[in-house]
Order: sequence, then C-alpha cells, then structure tokens
Amino acid sequence: MSNLSSIFPNGFAVATESQDLVNPEGAFRAHCEASGLLIKEIIADGEIHRVSHISSKKGALDGWYILHTSGKVPVGIAGCWKEPTFEAKWVADTGRAMNFTERFEHDKWMNDLKTKKDADRIASQAVAAERAEDEVGTYADASADHPYLVRKHIEPHGVKIDRAGRLVVPVIDQHGEILSYQTIDAEGNKRFLKGGKIEGGFFELRGNRKIIFIGEGFATCASIHEATGYTVMVAFDCGNLAKVAKAAKEMFPGSRIVIGADNDQFTDGNPGVTKGRAAAALVFGEIVYPSFSESDMTDNKPTDFNDLHCLQGLDAVKDQIERVAGPVREKLAFEFSRADSLQLTEIKWVVDDYIEADSLAQVFGDPGGGKSFVSIDIACCVATGTSWHGHEVQKGAVFYIAGEGHNGLARRFKGWELGNGVALTGAPLFKSHRAAQLYDATEAALVAQSIKTLSAECGHIPSMIVIDTLARNMGGDENSTQDMNSFIQHLDTYLRQDYKCCVLVVHHSGAMDKDRSRGSTALKGALDAEYKCQLDSGSKTIQFESKKMKDAEMPPAKNFQITQVDLPIMDKHNLPVKGAYLTSVDISGLVSSVQKKTYLSPNQKKVMECLVMLEVKRLQDQQSGPVSHDELRESAKGHGIANNRLWEALKSLTTKNLVVEMNDGYKSVPKPAEVLAE
Repeated sequence: MSNLSSIFPNGFAVATESQDLVNPEGAFRAHCEASGLLIKEIIADGEIHRVSHISSKKGALDGWYILHTSGKVPVGIAGCWKEPTFEAKWVADTGRAMNFTERFEHDKWMNDLKTKKDADRIASQAVAAERAEDEVGTYADASADHPYLVRKHIEPHGVKIDRAGRLVVPVIDQHGEILSYQTIDAEGNKRFLKGGKIEGGFFELRGNRKIIFIGEGFATCASIHEATGYTVMVAFDCGNLAKVAKAAKEMFPGSRIVIGADNDQFTDGNPGVTKGRAAAALVFGEIVYPSFSESDMTDNKPTDFNDLHCLQGLDAVKDQIERVAGPVREKLAFEFSRADSLQLTEIKWVVDDYIEADSLAQVFGDPGGGKSFVSIDIACCVATGTSWHGHEVQKGAVFYIAGEGHNGLARRFKGWELGNGVALTGAPLFKSHRAAQLYDATEAALVAQSIKTLSAECGHIPSMIVIDTLARNMGGDENSTQDMNSFIQHLDTYLRQDYKCCVLVVHHSGAMDKDRSRGSTALKGALDAEYKCQLDSGSKTIQFESKKMKDAEMPPAKNFQITQVDLPIMDKHNLPVKGAYLTSVDISGLVSSVQKKTYLSPNQKKVMECLVMLEVKRLQDQQSGPVSHDELRESAKGHGIANNRLWEALKSLTTKNLVVEMNDGYKSVPKPAEVLAE
C-alpha cells in the first residue's frame, strides 16, 4: 500500500470552522445591514427585535430581525414592515449542505417561528385595538391652530389630540371598529400604536360619495377633501392602498374609486404611483397624482397633493384633480331622455364620406404600410382646409400625438406642403414632443389641458386628434380588454367629448390576420370607422380600404401613389434630401367596367389591380414595356396571393382577354392610358 505522502504530496491543511459558525452574530449583522437595517447590537435570543431602516423617518422602527443560534446551524430572518417591504432569511454557511437532522431542525424552527409570529401578531393587534378604543374615547377634538395643521394649511377633520399635544388619527376597519391609531407631533413625526393592525385600516374624511378618493397621508387626504368635497379615505402608506381600495369598493359599490397617489418622483421606481396604479386596477378605478412646476422644485422635493396645496394653493389641487374626476355635477348618476325628445341630425363630416366628427376612427396596417403617410395627409388637409383628394373637409385644429418617428415627421409635413403647394405656415397643426401614456387618466388629463390651451391660443376648435401609434401612446397592455377599455374611455372623456372631434388612432395589423388590427377586440367594437392601409411594394401604391363604417355607407377604396419631392435641405453628399407626398390613382374605372362584362374572382380582381397600378406607375415614370414577372409576383405577394394562385388568376384573365402575356411580362387590356382618361 502506498504511504499517504505519495498520495497527498502537498501535505494536509488544518481544518478550520466556518466564520458563520464562529461568529453568527457578525455574519447575520452583515446580512441585515446589506438589506438596509440599522442595528446597534444583535441579540440572538430567537425573539423579534424592532430596528430602524435607512428609509425610515427619524425615530421610526420599521425594520425587525430574529436570530436563532441554539440549533446546530444558526438561522435568522429580517424584514421591514413599511416601504420597501421585504422579508429575508439567513442560514449560516457551514461550507457544506445540511444533513437530514439539520434540515429537519431548520424547517421545524421556521414553521414554529411562523406560527408564533402569527399568534403574537393577532394577540398584539387585539390588545392594541382595545387600548386604542379606550384612549381615543378620552381624547378631545383637535383644534385648527395645531402647529402641524397650520403648517400644512388644513383643517382637523375630526382627528383627536392626546395629552402630549400630538394629533391622533384613528385607524378603523370597514365595520367602524377602531384597530389602532397614528400620532403626529408638531414637527410632523408620525408613530403608530405598537402592535396595532394597519393593513386594510383607514381614516375617513366624509363628504360627497359619488367619488371615493383614497390617499396615503392624512395631510394629503385633507387637501384632496377640501379641494373637492368628496369622501377621502386615508390609507396611511402606499402599501395599504390596494387593501383600502378593496374595502371602499365593498362599502360604496355605486361610487367611482380614484386613487390620489403620491408622486414619489425622487424615489427609484416611484412607489406611490406604482402602488396607486395597482390599487386602481384592482377595483377598476382611476388614478390621479400631482405634477409640479420647475419653480416648485427649486428648493423643495414635493411629492403629494398637500405639497401642491402649500406651494400653489387649493385651487391648483382642485384643477389637477378635476382633470381626472371632473367637476361635481348635481345630476342623476345615470340619465335617460324620452324618445320623442331626441333630435334628428345629419352626419357632420370632418372629411366628407370618410371621417365623421365626434367619432373614434382607426387606420391600421403593417409597418411601412403607409398608415402614417395617409394619416398625415388627412391631418394636413383638415388643418389647412384643403379638400382631401376630392372630398371637402371641415377645417379645424389638428393635434398629432406622435409616439415614434419624430425626425421623419418634419420631413413628411414639408413633403406634403411642397407636393400640394399649400403652406402650413400658421396652420393650426400641432405635433407632440413625446408619446402620451393615455391608459393613465392623469396623463390623458395633461394632454387634454395642453390641447385646450393651444386651441384657445390659435383660435381654432380641434377637428381631429391623431394618436400615432396606439402601441406607443397607450401605456397599458393592448391585449387586455380591461386596459383597452380604460384607454378608449380616456380617449372619449378627455379628448373627443369636449370638442366633438374625431380621434383617429393609428395601429398595427394583426400578426396572423392582416385584415384586422392587433390587440383586444374591445377597440374594434368601439370604433365608428376603420380603414386598412396596404402598400403594394412593386408599384409603391397604398390601398386605403374601409373595413367598418357604423352610421354611414362604406366609402369606396382609394389608391395613392407615393411621389418624391426635393426638400430644401442637403445631405452629407450635398444632394437634396427627399421627401414624399400622396397623389390619388384612380383604377376604379377599369375594374368596374371589366366587372360589368365579366365576373372576376377575388384573386383575379386583386391581380388585375396590381397589374394596373404597376402600369400606372410606369406611365408616370415615363417607362415603356410590359410589367415584368418579378414585379407582378412581388406586388401580388404583398396582397397575400401565393405564386400558384397568381398563375391561376393570370391564366383566367388571359383567357378572358383582360391580360396579354408577352415574352418579358404582362399588359392589361384596355391600356392604362384609358383608365387615366376616365
């Protein structure tokens, strides 16, 4: 047998014990501090100990820890009750996996700890609730001259004052039982009663219950209540908004729920708005949060509606909230009109036969399919009062909310101007600087306010508001019926209804079904009109086809040629930068005259249209000769016609003497010159 020195030539290392086992308190302390807890001394007695967190206010003990070292493997757990809430476990690193006995011991301690924590919490909450009820009943009502209320410019609204001069805000449940209370001293330091239950609890500032607002702090909620007169529920922190929103929905099932969130713009992730949106979504409610001017933030870091109240006054709070909630109206929540009082009115068009006033319309198509080209063409015609390819328009302001392609839009507007010979100088046509998240009611209200201001300045009422594209300007999930309904509601409430204008949404076609737009079908159901744009790659011609017209006859399809024009700028090679505009191409004469004599199948009609559009382009480009096989194949492919179907259609069209096959391509009969002449 070989000796050990030959097997282990480098000798042996002395076994050392893991540092986590030698000094578990130090290792656990490092674990806690990495999570943001502030600990002076670690006590390893298996009991819960409250400590501060780096996000805690002065004197607040929002964090906690438990360390158990009497077992074979030390274990601990630490967490924080307030934002950012967390619970993190720690197990000493022994340098190896736990054996069966150690794992059993660890799991048993964790289960026992959970059971003990739950029991202790319930017992502490019961004791705290009894104490809170006894104490609150002995406190006097706070007066309006309390230093905190004076500094915050708010009334006491029924809160109490204790013998130490602190405000006392009761925490109650939806049955009216007191759970705990919060104290607020003159400097604004807040403390909850030790052991008291906060989750799901609130304080109610009673008022008009048509709308129920839910906010975080007492001062914030007081400012909302004083600005609106609505009932406001104090949730105390953003982590409790969802629980209180659910309680409000159960207590007031006929009321609108609006979350008056804090705008934690100086905190990563903006927890106030993030938690507020989640709470609003839970109860199908809405969210509003304050916005501040640059001057407000010169020497301050404002976040909530009370900050807005103190900086700009109560009217500013009211104005921002009413953009979402609307003014209080003393009328029935749900109204009816007698049938004999309804007035017959003719259709009011923004663009005759195509775009109706006071409507929601959509243009959809594949990327590069020409949908933005057509939308810009319509927008420029409406803003300048120029007829749209033979159809009269109702001149008015147009607001183009662009979510993408901001650089290219300037070139497209200039291309339209040069190609049509109509100046946009002074025209009430406005383009946004950024996308708008219109799923968010507060953002929709801000957009509406900008439109209102610019409309007043230019002296033109909006005729059309273009949303290009839905994907970049929605903000929610376009496949979610709930999110899409919120988006549609905000388009109606904030953009369409006040001006009786058309809101035109530009959207992408479906991935599988190119004959419909992608996303939730809730949008399709809400539309008054819908159009599909499809680009023929061979002829560079855009087909604009009606897919829905709710209250009028479906208008005929239009075909547009993309025509280039030199812009008054040069590229790096000192050549003019190219722009483009749309010109109408009428191929209806040929197809309709052919159909009067001969029946065409859908594929034959599409192939005929492709061939004619390619021939028209050749005439405009002063090219002779037939359309090549490759050109026609690419054009047909763009219209969803496979090669085998293309050849079948061509064979039938040739037999019907509508198409002539030549050695190097195809020609239609009659010639396209006759089409242009009609």
